Amino acid sequence: MFFAKLHPLLVHFPVGLLVSGAMFELYGNFRGEETVSAAGAFNVRFGFWCALPVVIVGILGAMAIEVRDEFRPFLGWHILSAFATVILFLGVLLLNRFRDRTWGRVTYHLFLMMGLCAVLSAGFFGGELVHRFNVSTLAGN
Repeated sequence: MFFAKLHPLLVHFPVGLLVSGAMFELYGNFRGEETVSAAGAFNVRFGFWCALPVVIVGILGAMAIEVRDEFRPFLGWHILSAFATVILFLGVLLLNRFRDRTWGRVTYHLFLMMGLCAVLSAGFFGGELVHRFNVSTLAGN
């Protein structure tokens, strides 16, 4: 149960980095502001690397809780969204080297926007698990 309680405490840092980074980078790229874009790119990369241990803690936490039917769909969508977030932002990191080509820039921005949606979706379902169903909180024991 330790990891199930630790995961909600740790997850906010990489989520904040990924959301702000994606927003800054999209804004900076579309408005032509290099400094904002560079700050966003840094946040996205740092957020991705910070998200990896949080995902591992989340997996260990999910294995430690008793999954009840009332929140099983929310847990499934949370896990799916979290893995989609990691895969999409890994794609962002890999596509960075092809940004000088038109197809690379379009695909890069597409992955960045889908990654932003995925991280927001994971956050929504994770918040529902904690606040609606009291999963991994003291009230849920």
